[in-house]
Amino acid sequence: MKITQIDRDVCKQLRVDMNEAIRSKLEEYGLEGEFLNGSYDDELVTFKVEIKVAGTLDKREKQLASSLIHYVKYLAQDLEVDEEEILNKEYRESSGSKWGTCHYYKLVGYNAKAKRYPLIMQNIKDGKRYRFPESFVRNTSFYSKYRALEDRGEY
Repeated sequence: MKITQIDRDVCKQLRVDMNEAIRSKLEEYGLEGEFLNGSYDDELVTFKVEIKVAGTLDKREKQLASSLIHYVKYLAQDLEVDEEEILNKEYRESSGSKWGTCHYYKLVGYNAKAKRYPLIMQNIKDGKRYRFPESFVRNTSFYSKYRALEDRGEY
């Protein structure tokens, strides 16, 4: 098929075909990558290409993980708990159903720009990621908080 003019549909098809074409070569080098969004006019299309080492975090995931480290330091001081406990805790969310099913989540990211739902939590069972409000972690009881109160004789 010969392309004489570039339009939106041609760009979509080109991106799909180019991603298929580079996949095997990238795997040969131990890399992952893809053609992302692009811009075009009648004669030219420009794609953004992202290539990374296989199995590593992409740019967005790195940013969320980095923000999480700073957030956990702040939260640990504010709640007077250990940073490791905040990061390693399995957070429980009970659904409102009468059967009382519970889901367990792990804290994996923090989006500082999201005011209502800044926490990125990963479901431990299926690996899906969800957004939660900050109160979800703040309203959790931490063992190290009670241990600190016992050490000071306040508990």
